[in-house]
Amino acid sequence: MKRQRAIVIAAAALVAALAIGQPAFADDLKKEVKIVGYVLGDAPQGLPAITAEMNKKAKADLNVSVEFNYIGWGDLAAKYPLLLAAGQDVDWIFTANWCRYFESAAKGAFMELTDDMLKKYMPKYYATQGKVALQQARINGKLYMLPTTSPDKKVDVAIIRGDLRKKYGIPEIKRWSEIEPYLAAIKAHEPDMMPIYADNTFDVGRPMAYYEDCFVPILVDPLASTGSGTGLGFNIQETSGKLYSMFDEPYISAIKKSANMVKTWYDKGYLNKDVLANKVRSKEAFAQGKSAVGFGNSIDIQQTLTDCVAKGYEVEIIPDLDNKGHRMGDSAIGNGVAIPAFAKNPERTMMFLDRLMEDKAYNYLIYFGIEGKHYTIKDGKIALNPAISDYPVDAAGFWFTDKNQFLPLSNWTPQYAAIKSDIAKKGYVVDHPLSALNIDTTAIKNEVATVNQVLIQYYQSIEVGSVPDVEAALKSLQQKLKAAGVDAIQAECQRQINAYLTASK
Repeated sequence: MKRQRAIVIAAAALVAALAIGQPAFADDLKKEVKIVGYVLGDAPQGLPAITAEMNKKAKADLNVSVEFNYIGWGDLAAKYPLLLAAGQDVDWIFTANWCRYFESAAKGAFMELTDDMLKKYMPKYYATQGKVALQQARINGKLYMLPTTSPDKKVDVAIIRGDLRKKYGIPEIKRWSEIEPYLAAIKAHEPDMMPIYADNTFDVGRPMAYYEDCFVPILVDPLASTGSGTGLGFNIQETSGKLYSMFDEPYISAIKKSANMVKTWYDKGYLNKDVLANKVRSKEAFAQGKSAVGFGNSIDIQQTLTDCVAKGYEVEIIPDLDNKGHRMGDSAIGNGVAIPAFAKNPERTMMFLDRLMEDKAYNYLIYFGIEGKHYTIKDGKIALNPAISDYPVDAAGFWFTDKNQFLPLSNWTPQYAAIKSDIAKKGYVVDHPLSALNIDTTAIKNEVATVNQVLIQYYQSIEVGSVPDVEAALKSLQQKLKAAGVDAIQAECQRQINAYLTASK
């Protein structure tokens, strides 16, 4: 009788567990487990309160306590591999195609995750995630990361002062190639404002690149995710994967046209002369009233827009799109999580990550903070509490959770809501079979390093308009790139692209 009753109780527990989407691991959950995770950036001031709330949920649901740690941007190159090599208490860690995923997996630092493991320990995630995303994350057929279920759909943008554009009688600006009359008006009438006040990291090269993009298909550098530059790229309007050089037509003609235009801006004082030394991003200077243009993307510009509205600025957004109005979409592996090969509790970690990534209560908590304190939900929108700024949205490093679950924010400006709507409805973002491409640079690492330095040393001055002769500077650049080994890079990258496309069929 006792045995029969025990069977009935166990069956009931199984049904209850399945009903809430949680694997039935009654025995496994008896022992409390501490789960330690690492994300990137700086810990928000309000993190302890968020962690305390998260622990309440995780303890009740999974008998888990959690700890969140941060790897500062300046420490990323040194600390990330050290954490994985030292066998420290790390149960999960942020990873992405731009954040050491491929190289760490190749070194055996990450645990292989099978479909059976996902079905068993992460049923919510597995039911939500698409097969394409999982395929993008596979290396030689094996999966070592949990890619986000909501890859960012964003475009690069420039923002301008619509109030000043109207004040000086400048027609509406829909493409960056139409920007010069606005810059000229700012230079003539706003002595305390630089038309374009760019920095040496994010902004450098954007005035020229945005101009070039208006006339040709966008080229995506095969080493873009590594932070290196090659002067090569595949055309987002083609699926063949053919690599073009910046000196091939129609690109070199568009580059010359754009470089000469930016040179005129530099010579006329439309662009700050200290761009290669300046560390203040244009969007920050824009919000301070010091720049008439700000550069960013359709996600990171939101706070700038909110700040500008508070100051009474009328801001207009100009998307950076190619000659057919497109940009390549981000791959799912642009944000994700990996479990170290030495992790002590991978099963419980996956169960927690299933909640963190796909359970709405966990997701909202880690992204927006504590409901009733950091935010409220009213009229189908998330209203952030302006009096509480200790847990800023999108700044805590949990970019891999399911953003498709989020309601719109009540403080979105009309311009921000409009650009998000345009991205969705006008087809700005297009998929491409090479969006998740990762090039193994082992065979060309010396050439890659040398070519990247040549571009930094000689192309950046062309991009900011400081060279005396554009034609001569580009000719010299072409010679230096060839001497640095760009042909070897092109041959090796093309070989890997061809193999990648063949394997993806």
